[in-house]
Amino acid sequence: MEVTPNSNFKLDYFFSKPCEEVDEIIQNMDNHINRIAIPKKDGSKRIVLAPSKDLKYTQRCLYWKFFKKYKQHDAAHGFINKRGIVTNATIHVGAKSLGIIDIKSFFDSISENHFKNVLFGNKNICKFCKYYDRMVTGECNPSLYHNKLKDYKYMCNEILAVFSADYYKESGYISLFTRVIKLCTYEGFTAQGFPTSPIVANIVLRGLDKALTEKLQPLGINYTRYADDLCISSKTMIKDELKKAAQSFIYKELWAFGFKPNKKKTTWKQRTGRLKVCGIVVNEKLSIQRRLLKKFRAKVHHITVKRKDTTTRKEYRSAKGYASYIMSVDRSKGKKYYNQLASFGKEKGWEPKDE
Repeated sequence: MEVTPNSNFKLDYFFSKPCEEVDEIIQNMDNHINRIAIPKKDGSKRIVLAPSKDLKYTQRCLYWKFFKKYKQHDAAHGFINKRGIVTNATIHVGAKSLGIIDIKSFFDSISENHFKNVLFGNKNICKFCKYYDRMVTGECNPSLYHNKLKDYKYMCNEILAVFSADYYKESGYISLFTRVIKLCTYEGFTAQGFPTSPIVANIVLRGLDKALTEKLQPLGINYTRYADDLCISSKTMIKDELKKAAQSFIYKELWAFGFKPNKKKTTWKQRTGRLKVCGIVVNEKLSIQRRLLKKFRAKVHHITVKRKDTTTRKEYRSAKGYASYIMSVDRSKGKKYYNQLASFGKEKGWEPKDE
């Protein structure tokens, strides 16, 4: 007997597209991706996968309607509204010692299996399921913990669809989660260039962030993460003490979660030298390195005075953006450059003039 395709969810709510169009994208992912090679400082190239207009639209729908319903850990500062490199660095101001550990091949290490292990058990998603009342009464449980023996005794259709290859053929069930995973990965992994990859990374690493915070906080060690940079600091320990207390445990936890540390980029420093977190100096207060400020001051002078007639709008916008960044770290220094650039922009007609 032919089974009529069905779903527990209103799929068009999450995708804002008919399911047939979503499946067409999934089946022809190669046609919806453009590879872009970006040169790196070491001479190698970083491959960024740029999604097509249709794929990007679908991914953005999932970002707002699906992934934003997942909580991200307080230790994570990358790609989160009202958090960033400044809030990340603030936690480490006044540190006596500092460690930075980089995750190797970050996005290329986040696999479909990572995805599968973290998506289930979210009540904010289950509220959209037509069997949500069944979950409330305990007849259905979307948690992998309750299904760890793989007997799927609670009969969550989504768990069955994701972990049982033949479930679709047997039931005709149209899985939301399977499609989410396929739309946000390529060749089994997340990709740099997908608008969903940053928030997926934070969701996947929430367990790691929790484990490291719970272990290090009682030792008086501050832990934050910005994308693939793990930042560890102490106001009482010297460099060697911090390294001994934290490095081995962090490495073990990374391996346990399926990641590898980039040992060449791991650094341990103490306050006798300059301590930097994501480019921001944190020795006594948040500040920009003096050498960079002098270089930027010269650039602003060139843009607004020395060669103001040949300055392009792109150069102006770039400089003004960097001035805004300096303001977020050191308001008094950044504001001076920002105002100088803004005044120049008004002269050029690139900014609205005051009434």
